[in-house]
Amino acid sequence: MSLETKTEFGTARQMIEADGDFSRRIDDVDLVRVDLACGKRKKEGFIGVDKVATEKTDIVHDLMVFPWPFKDDEVYEFNCEHFVEHIPMTLPSGENGLIRFMEEAYRCLMPGGTIRFAAPYYSSIEAWQDPTHVRAISERTFVYFDRKAMQAADLDHYDIKTNFEAVSRIYRLHPENEAYSDERRAYMMKHYFNIVQEFQIVLRKKPMDDVQGELRVD
Repeated sequence: MSLETKTEFGTARQMIEADGDFSRRIDDVDLVRVDLACGKRKKEGFIGVDKVATEKTDIVHDLMVFPWPFKDDEVYEFNCEHFVEHIPMTLPSGENGLIRFMEEAYRCLMPGGTIRFAAPYYSSIEAWQDPTHVRAISERTFVYFDRKAMQAADLDHYDIKTNFEAVSRIYRLHPENEAYSDERRAYMMKHYFNIVQEFQIVLRKKPMDDVQGELRVD
């Protein structure tokens, strides 16, 4: 499956949808869509989950408390905007916070289900200015939740209980970078600070024993 990658400019945030990547279509009445850590900006058509009760919160639950209030394979689509950078490095249980979060999302998603993340990009000041941010996010962060990638890198001893495949990515750049050529922008995105403001990625749940396909670490 090809990986869709887009670049956009300015402050308008384009959503990336991955419904076309499902092996089968499911009637809308059967779908469970959940906005994780929705705060006051729940995505339309989604169930809002947050540890704080706001006018948008449908389920009050701390996402660092497991299990989440969903059955195995129940959720069709998760949305998670500007939360992953706040996940604690280590939980009171001693577990890695991000790994435990990803394993729980994997448990709840139905086969072929997706999770979309939006976060400040690691090379942007937006990743570092907020004192409640505890980690920086890049496309490589999510390689560790792909079993094929981990096996290829001889890192499957990490024993992370997920198998996600990246299907879409968006890089939101500062608008002053729009005039550069694609080649020049690609170089700047890789080597310069404050070129990419926000990163979005959609991951699709694959079976644990599915390690076929192309390895992506770029």
